[in-house]
Amino acid sequence: MLRITLSALVTALLALGVDVGPARAQPARVFVAAQGSDGNPCSFAQPCRTFQHAHDVVAAKGEIDVLDPAGYGVLTITKAISIQGHGFSGISVPSGGTGVTINAGVNDAVNLTGVLIEGNGAGFFGISFLVAGSLTIEQSMVRNIVKTGISLSPSVSSTITISDTFVANNSYGLGYLGIILFPSGATTVTATFNRVELYNNGLGGIVIDGGNSTGTVRATVLDSVAAHHVNTGFAATSAPTGAAVTLSILRSTAAHNGGVGIFASGRASILVGQSVGTQNLGGNAQAVSPGKIFTYTDNYFDGAGCTGCTVLVKE
Repeated sequence: MLRITLSALVTALLALGVDVGPARAQPARVFVAAQGSDGNPCSFAQPCRTFQHAHDVVAAKGEIDVLDPAGYGVLTITKAISIQGHGFSGISVPSGGTGVTINAGVNDAVNLTGVLIEGNGAGFFGISFLVAGSLTIEQSMVRNIVKTGISLSPSVSSTITISDTFVANNSYGLGYLGIILFPSGATTVTATFNRVELYNNGLGGIVIDGGNSTGTVRATVLDSVAAHHVNTGFAATSAPTGAAVTLSILRSTAAHNGGVGIFASGRASILVGQSVGTQNLGGNAQAVSPGKIFTYTDNYFDGAGCTGCTVLVKE
């Protein structure tokens, strides 16, 4: 009978180049730094250099911490992860490219904090969100993108939160937007935009479009500003057979836009309270049937006011 000892088996495997060492668990937290190297283990003492390498090293549901100011390269996210950029972590988007692509699992949570995305008038998209259970963007900036600054097109049910974020000077070709939410499929999508500033982003600031979905789309804008766009500041729309879209706008401002400040059309309704519409060349608010806008008497609309709107009285 042929007998092979354990030591002989190990020797044979090593001769074939097979790694027989113990499996190493992926770390739950990794670090990147300006003087780091992707040949390092991404520890605090030996940080790596790029977001992508750190993402590939860290465990699912782990965290990437940025140690100092630098550019850390474009990133494709495929798992639950948190990035703590601390307001000084840069991503320079290459010509025709995307800064951050999110294509994770249907239940994965993705968090981006303190990330600065610079398109340099060449990158096509700042952030492109495709698949994840939830996305949170905080204290970040997206600017100088050729197309759309933040493109949110989830194909699965998702919760999206963007807060304390600056989106400006995007859509150089004028056919795109600052932020678009455009889900697909029979999905339920809930989005909140809190303290988001949008300036000079081509056709518009924030657009919620349910035309490619048969599910439900609910969005809220709080304490935000959309100004100096070619067309609209805030808009909600949907196709006749698309998702029913609802958008609530509270304590926000649409100003100095070339079109309508707040606009609703198709299977979309907007509720506006404690908000300002001023010096929008196409009017401050407009609903095109069957789209609806409901406003309270605590809004401040100058000039044309609100066309096709229903005024509600607070109880």
